[in-house]
Amino acid sequence: MRIVREATDSDRELLVNLFISEVEDNIDLAEGFASDLLRFQTILCLEGGMVIGTVSWDIRGGLDDGVVELIGLGVNPEYRRQGVAKELVQTLIHDVSKHYSNNDHNLRVIYLFMEKGNEEGRAFYKSIGFKEVADVPDLYPHDDAAIWTLRL
Repeated sequence: MRIVREATDSDRELLVNLFISEVEDNIDLAEGFASDLLRFQTILCLEGGMVIGTVSWDIRGGLDDGVVELIGLGVNPEYRRQGVAKELVQTLIHDVSKHYSNNDHNLRVIYLFMEKGNEEGRAFYKSIGFKEVADVPDLYPHDDAAIWTLRL
């Protein structure tokens, strides 16, 4: 059974293990990864006690601006094309909209930066309503960036 919920400090070990098993067996980098995800607002998708996907976001500007940056989205390769990423983004939109509403404001825009050459990412974000709005040359070491937005 899948569980989608907000990450907490008690998830640090899960996030460290995620990095070690899926990225690199380096405890220092794994600790940094976990700290980064916990510094931002992060939503986890878990199955069988294992993290199978994450989405991280942060508010940009004041609440009255209604702008959120989607900082990172990742899904375990074994669970791709099974709706995990879509569920994570839908949960982000629901939770953040509720947060803004509870503070008498509206979430207006979600934006993200993505490597221009990430064709799989481009197809995914386009399929859920994001639009590519600008390029940022040389933002990444080996690629330009594309800025994508979703207006709500």
